[in-house]
Amino acid sequence: MVKYKWIEKYYVFLKGVIFMNLMWDSRWSVGVDKIDNQHKELFDRINKLVTAMKSGKGKDEVINTLNFLEEYVIKHFNDEEELQKQSNYPKHEIQHREHEEFKKCLEDLRKVFETTGISAVFVINVQQKISSWCRKHIIELDKDLGDFLIDKSK
Repeated sequence: MVKYKWIEKYYVFLKGVIFMNLMWDSRWSVGVDKIDNQHKELFDRINKLVTAMKSGKGKDEVINTLNFLEEYVIKHFNDEEELQKQSNYPKHEIQHREHEEFKKCLEDLRKVFETTGISAVFVINVQQKISSWCRKHIIELDKDLGDFLIDKSK
């Protein structure tokens, strides 16, 4: 019982302090409208997932948001990879591996959620894994892709 109370208090603490939404601004832009618009939608959906978990929404709402996120990620990655193939982007394989890694991450998070439900640890993991992956991937790889596509169109 003591552990549960601690987790409950910790979860309330997390609600007020740790959560940060992925806010779209110009630093995330890769300079390709299609990719940028899809990234904006991904940020929005990730924020909705975190908000649903943080505010203690029902399991159905979290599942529905996870479902959408998983489907949208597949669409976005397929679109990105098609652009890469069409333009002979040299880092396509690296992008593909990272995309597969992220899909696996979402799949693993779903499995944990379905077995344990929403817990402070689960919410922290979602926030950490998804947010840090998106930040790193967009800054390190997608911006490079955007630069490549822009240079190629000149």
